[in-house]
Amino acid sequence: MWILYLLLIVIIVLIIIVTIRTIRFKNDDIIIKNEVDHIEYDKMACSKKLSEAVKIKTISNSDYSKTDWNEFIRYHKLLEELFPLVHKNIERKIINNYSLLYHWKSSNTSKKPIIITAHMDVVPVEESTVKDWKQEPFSGIIKDDIVWGRGTIDTKVHMIAALEAAELLLKEGYKPDKDVYFAFGHDEEVGGKQGAVKIAEYLKEKGIEFDYLIDEGGCVTEGAIKEIAKPIALIGIGEKGYCNIKLEVKSSGGHASMPPQHTSLGIIAQAINNLEKKQCKLKLIKPVEKFLLKIGPEMKLTNRVVLSNLWLFKPLFIRGFSKMQSGNALLRTTTAVTMAEGSMEPNILPQKASVTCNYRVLPGETSNDLIDHIKEINKKLPIEIKTLRIENPSLISNTETEGFHKIEDITNRIYQNVIVAPYIVLAGTDARKYEPVCKNIYRFSPYKLHNDELRKIHGTNENLSVANINKCLEFFYYLLKEC
Repeated sequence: MWILYLLLIVIIVLIIIVTIRTIRFKNDDIIIKNEVDHIEYDKMACSKKLSEAVKIKTISNSDYSKTDWNEFIRYHKLLEELFPLVHKNIERKIINNYSLLYHWKSSNTSKKPIIITAHMDVVPVEESTVKDWKQEPFSGIIKDDIVWGRGTIDTKVHMIAALEAAELLLKEGYKPDKDVYFAFGHDEEVGGKQGAVKIAEYLKEKGIEFDYLIDEGGCVTEGAIKEIAKPIALIGIGEKGYCNIKLEVKSSGGHASMPPQHTSLGIIAQAINNLEKKQCKLKLIKPVEKFLLKIGPEMKLTNRVVLSNLWLFKPLFIRGFSKMQSGNALLRTTTAVTMAEGSMEPNILPQKASVTCNYRVLPGETSNDLIDHIKEINKKLPIEIKTLRIENPSLISNTETEGFHKIEDITNRIYQNVIVAPYIVLAGTDARKYEPVCKNIYRFSPYKLHNDELRKIHGTNENLSVANINKCLEFFYYLLKEC
């Protein structure tokens, strides 16, 4: 009988603990350190400059011989015209022919510099989709207070707004309290190896180490989580790895009238089944937990109970969260079977069959872990594994730094009543290329988009409102003025 009493006491104690933790599960009151200063500026100037930037087709191609490099040279000249004070007062260096590195020197050499990065290249617009655009994709037209065109969001606004902020500050006679660098790569969309990598190598050779870096990444999002009314400002503190891996099977081939028990394509089909059925393990890593604990207090009661008591409900939470596409992407190395090859004709047995998969590797794991997993689940099959592209996950940046708190504070001041949350970027950016010269890397684009608008990135009808462009300008203005 005493066992039942003991069990009852344990249950009551658990209920009390869970209840207290749920009640206490709140975000700290936002303390805005400084009020937003009134900035005197032309509210259309930055948008007009972005419009001009969009008109230049700085399209990168993985085959560098197919890239029109004259467009990048035109872009360099345009920047000189748009930002005369920047180019008069800030040292500019061209890296590897097409990337740009600006150095705004201060008189204070005791403080580590900061660096703002972006990329000038954009993805192409598929010819078949041009008719679906409301405005020509490289027109840069401004209509109804919206700038239209490829690169408005990703990421010419990042570059133009940062330089416009510097232009305004130079006009005011401002000098930064620490050195500021602006680094603009020319091939981020195809891997960044000739742009950001070369810039980082140059900075490393010079022995420069940065206090913090800000690149594209998350933004202020609305409607990302339906039950949360407040906008969420997502600051990327790391990003998943990127791997393309091909599985290949070879056989003697022959005529389809006398097939073996399993053709090479049939064996590949078994491998595909293994890949999708036996996925990488689910894990709740610390950066994702930080994100959840930041947004959790704004969620409905059942979710608050679970998230405030992960010590008790973690297995239950992981199981449920992983059933959502977004949750699955945050909890494991994802497997996406994207390409397959077999015979060229239906009556010929394929001599070679293959499948190519795209993996996004969870921080804390490596490409070697992934390959070991693929080998293990397919050990009974005669497959060959080929790595086509390997990029391991980035390092995770600390959120208890001056840089993170500065970004958080300015975002709160500009947008008011937002949740600022660290998170893991699922896509790849140039940011990780700068790890040799910077430990505190943050990925944040200071515009506000509804969840439905995110598909415009790399998609049809990419555009950005004048109001958003001005928010970006104000963000970089304060960041530079208070660095």
